[in-house]
Amino acid sequence: MGAVLGRITVSGEYRLSPAAEVVGDEGAETAVAVLLQAVDATDGAATGLIAARGPVILADAALVFDASVDLPAEIAAKRSQLAAQGLVARATV
Repeated sequence: MGAVLGRITVSGEYRLSPAAEVVGDEGAETAVAVLLQAVDATDGAATGLIAARGPVILADAALVFDASVDLPAEIAAKRSQLAAQGLVARATV
């Protein structure tokens, strides 16, 4: 839960939003949604509930970023991308 997701342009599927473009998953580098329930996608695509537009206030501490998003500037960029969708992260909710 709380996974920051990007949307793959070609398929329309969501995946963890990486820090930079990934070949084959173009578009996912822009954070556009947050996963709201636990989903096991280890064996492939899975269905889950997401917040894709707001206004929604999110607990900042609950956000889970892709492993490639590890610098403060990258995390700030993801938060900004989510805010553009109306998904606003706050320190306390």
